Amino acid sequence: MFENYRYFITLAEEKNVTRAAKKLFITHQALSRYLSHLEKECQVVLFYRKPTFRLTPEGEEFLKTVRVIQSLEQNLTQRYTELRNGNTGTIRVGITEGRFRIFMPSLIKRYSKLFPAVQLLVTSARPAKLEELLLNNRLDMAIMGATENPPPSLHREIILNERIYVIVSDNMLRNYFPSRYPECITDFQEVIDLKQLLSLPFASNLPSANSTRMVEQLTRQLHINLHYIHIHTSNHLDLHHILTSQDYVASFCLSMYLPNVKVINSRTSNHLFAFPIKGLYATNPVVVEYRKKADFPNLR
Repeated sequence: MFENYRYFITLAEEKNVTRAAKKLFITHQALSRYLSHLEKECQVVLFYRKPTFRLTPEGEEFLKTVRVIQSLEQNLTQRYTELRNGNTGTIRVGITEGRFRIFMPSLIKRYSKLFPAVQLLVTSARPAKLEELLLNNRLDMAIMGATENPPPSLHREIILNERIYVIVSDNMLRNYFPSRYPECITDFQEVIDLKQLLSLPFASNLPSANSTRMVEQLTRQLHINLHYIHIHTSNHLDLHHILTSQDYVASFCLSMYLPNVKVINSRTSNHLFAFPIKGLYATNPVVVEYRKKADFPNLR
């Protein structure tokens, strides 16, 4: 029943016999025969053929089972690799797109020094896609903002509870608070009230981003609307900070991005300030997720 289970996984992923056969380097006829024999053996229909080629509920159950087999096989291969070669292997890490450029370069450098024989493969995607890749055995772990209701087959650990800050350039403070500059810097470094920033233009993050929801919850409580410049809406907060350094917008910054603000400050005389926000007590949990019972290379 589980012989050539990769054929079934590829059919489920491609949702097309011709594409799946091409990917598997077998003929369309051979793959069709495989599926026909499998359904006879299981005595159920695993794929609907019309109006589109897709899994039946029975097929979904079969896919869950072969995913477990695939994961066990990967674990066994990892163990045998370590027995043959010592502390070697591969770890496939996913991280959200906005954090990729900020977090990964330094991590990869440090990791390669600590574990030179273990290969680190990194993928960036949005949280929902990362969880899908984990469930499909395409990633070993993922670093991301916490999603609601993680799949029960995944284990989650919080590695950081991020605060959110307002980022404003020195020039913007001088221009928007002329009567209070530079004393306002000292005042704002303790805490800044968003009501004082209604005249500033802001870069907007994606509506689905945790940082956006955190700020919007506070602005609703305060009954205010910030002045967003929608010419640049993305989840790459490091680009927002570059725009802030050019006095185009104020922006928001999660804790993990603060080192990038420091880097920008080292390259410009127009200093960026990170101010904590009055009344914003919510934090953004950053988590690492991985499949339960997953084996990793021995990193000792």
